[in-house]
Amino acid sequence: MASKACCTIPPIIPTNTYTTLGTYTTLSGMRTYVSGSPASTTGILIIYDIFGLDFPQTLQGVDIISSSTSTLAIVPDLFHGSPMPISNYPPDTPEKSAALRAFFSGPAAPPKTVAAIKELLPVMKETYPGVQKWGLVGYCWGGKIVALLSGEGTEFVASAQIHPAMLDPEDGGRIVVPHFCLATRDEDKDVVEAFKARVQGKEGVVGEKSLVMRWEGTFHGFMAARADLEDKENLEYYEKGYKKLVHWLKEVL
Repeated sequence: MASKACCTIPPIIPTNTYTTLGTYTTLSGMRTYVSGSPASTTGILIIYDIFGLDFPQTLQGVDIISSSTSTLAIVPDLFHGSPMPISNYPPDTPEKSAALRAFFSGPAAPPKTVAAIKELLPVMKETYPGVQKWGLVGYCWGGKIVALLSGEGTEFVASAQIHPAMLDPEDGGRIVVPHFCLATRDEDKDVVEAFKARVQGKEGVVGEKSLVMRWEGTFHGFMAARADLEDKENLEYYEKGYKKLVHWLKEVL
């Protein structure tokens, strides 16, 4: 097992005062946030939530992952600068619901996104030839993309989804690498349990090293764009969540 030190992460900084540690580059025509050393031998591709690339809460999480695991973390802007406005969430009006449905079937359509990631992979490998293995992390909608990219023939060695959207036990049955899933009270309990049974019930290294859990005390989005780091309870769960994720990543990468 990993030591207690594996759970250590940097102090969490309030959103309005956080200064990102990474830089921006362009990969496959996409503006891409890069955190960590290009000389790292391990990389993590991170897929944001539908609200896009430019939320300090998300980028601080990326920096935590990279610095705490000594990996290169990259976050491509899959929406090319046109994410879903966060003002449309929660979808509590007919107009907001319609906008969300249109976004999920258009710019955020999972098949389209999976294809874009597969086109990005060779560019990643060419740009960072020292990286010998890649992991995969996704938030919310990004978690669905992660699950779809974790099946037979995947080029990733491990994958994780945080407060996942569209969680499907059938996807869990197709996952072939160690997998981490951190759900919240907003994800259906029965669906999470069924997903857990499909993933952790697998024989061999996938079942042994996978971890699926549901935290009743927090909400969908608490580790990404919807995080309110001025709220004491959210801050505590944000820190706890990243410690849990970092500990797991250091076990499997």
